[in-house]
Amino acid sequence: MKDEEKSVIVELPHLTSRKETSSLMNSITQDMKYRQSLMKYVEKYGVSRASRKYNKSRSYIYFWKKRYDGTVESLGCQSRRPHSHPNQHTKEELDLIGRMRRR
Repeated sequence: MKDEEKSVIVELPHLTSRKETSSLMNSITQDMKYRQSLMKYVEKYGVSRASRKYNKSRSYIYFWKKRYDGTVESLGCQSRRPHSHPNQHTKEELDLIGRMRRR
């Protein structure tokens, strides 16, 4: 008799659930706390004095000051990934390429 083959689908939790990664993205990092303390110092003493104390350039401080809205989350790093590209393929072109590759 021929043995019956059974297939089993295994879901890997680190590949399927995005809840864990989203909670990691919402956590407060040391860098964010550092920037928050820098922003509090800037509000109290000014940019030039904070620049000397924290040994950061004034442009760095102005960059984070512009982004800071009073919450620690606003001081987190944001993605540098481009959201679009002027020369990217259209949906019709991608469909055509897919059909050509299948042939």
